[in-house]
Amino acid sequence: MENVSIGIDFGTAFTGYSFGFKGAKQIRQPKWGEEYGMNTPKTPTCILFDENKNFLKFGYDAIMTYTRQTRRNEAKKLFLFDDFKMELYGKVLHRDSMMTAKNGKKMRAMKVFSESLKFMKDHALDMIGKHTAGVTYSASDATWVLTVPAIWSAAAKQFMTEAATEAGLVTKSEPERLIVALEPEAASVWCKQLPKEGFMEGDLTEAETIEQISGTQYMVVDCGGGTIDVTVHEVAEGGCLKELHRVSGNNLGGQTVDKNFKSLLREIFSEKVFDEFEENHPSELKRLMYDFSICKRYDGEVLVQCPYNLQELARKVKDIEDYFEGNSDAEWESGQILLSGTMLRALHDNSIRGIENLIEEILQKSNLTIRYILLVGGFALSPYVNGFVKEKFGSKYKVLCPVDAELAVVKGAVMFVLNTLRKTVKKYIITNTHTYIHTYIHTHTHTHTHIYIYIYIYIYIYIYIFLIKDRKHQDMATDYIDYILFNNKIIISLHHDIYLTCCNALND
Repeated sequence: MENVSIGIDFGTAFTGYSFGFKGAKQIRQPKWGEEYGMNTPKTPTCILFDENKNFLKFGYDAIMTYTRQTRRNEAKKLFLFDDFKMELYGKVLHRDSMMTAKNGKKMRAMKVFSESLKFMKDHALDMIGKHTAGVTYSASDATWVLTVPAIWSAAAKQFMTEAATEAGLVTKSEPERLIVALEPEAASVWCKQLPKEGFMEGDLTEAETIEQISGTQYMVVDCGGGTIDVTVHEVAEGGCLKELHRVSGNNLGGQTVDKNFKSLLREIFSEKVFDEFEENHPSELKRLMYDFSICKRYDGEVLVQCPYNLQELARKVKDIEDYFEGNSDAEWESGQILLSGTMLRALHDNSIRGIENLIEEILQKSNLTIRYILLVGGFALSPYVNGFVKEKFGSKYKVLCPVDAELAVVKGAVMFVLNTLRKTVKKYIITNTHTYIHTYIHTHTHTHTHIYIYIYIYIYIYIYIFLIKDRKHQDMATDYIDYILFNNKIIISLHHDIYLTCCNALND
């Protein structure tokens, strides 16, 4: 009963999933936080364990339990991990790698990630069950797509694969049901099929969708919480995608702005005051940063509520108003901090420069004729980010942002399975097989003109083998290819190399 695909976008700041059924066009995703007055397509990447390291809550539930329902002394006993995804970036990883919780204690990173994925798996299967009356789905009934940043190492991707297995998404005997996809490539798959109404600008005049214009080149800039990833694709015949530039990126996503905001507060209140607040009142700090994350969606001056205990610690040294004296970009307003638009823009500078450098590095290539720059990811909704890209590059390129920019990756993950994977693997196998054929013909002496007939039969049978899920039919197809090889020894030497190429295509 493997007819549902589930994509999980495990984000730095927010995590979500979507799902779709084979043969259906609609892709669904839940709404989160409604019991807390929220209504968002993703939930915060935050997980809470008890003092014995047993899983308690994930997402909004974890935040609210930790910040509102737990006393200060009890909170220090709990293991809270938030925004922890980038712990896998640029580090030597192994199954026993450790992570530090808010209380300063350590826990195995594998447990933190696997319990998070297990929560998403169970929530997704429960949600799917509600949409399919009378049918119960298990993890083995689904194809799972887990998206990762383009800049992650092979070790980090393998770590996530093992975490997904430990979480029960797949078993070691059926690893093919898990696909690890790069975030910007998943987003690209989603963007290419959007109608013109699917973009904020809404003025794709040449055709209803980008994929209908063969030869169109477009850049996808995925602005996430932890990373900025960029890829360039060209629409080939039939709506297939051709990669024109290898995926590139950096770690200057939206959380860089959060770090700059913390540095600003430390500068205003002094390191001593803010460090004491950070150490002794982690739940209030979490609430403060959540409030600020909402402010990043606004243009101009914003008000941020100052936590009670930060005010009390600051008053022990001097009057609150004195901390803001002579600072026109940050003012005190009756328990709140008023940040000017200039200051909020300055907090974005590092990220914006990082985005600019990535885009310009690619655009300097003279062989590219890029028409569109598509901004996706939650951070792309920042008016400072999309406003800058439009101002900087809008005169030469059409800069567009999907209406559901923060869902481009997670929805693209599902489409990656439903529409794109087969085309991608087919292209991969044919391209690499032709490489081996070319090498073979030029390194062997032969007069067998019929070799070409058998080679093309060989190619298409192998495509069939790897694009079907049924193991019985795979074995039948393999037996047939072995028969061809046995009776035509001239291409036996190709068999092992091309077989490995096909396997690598499915594992990449």
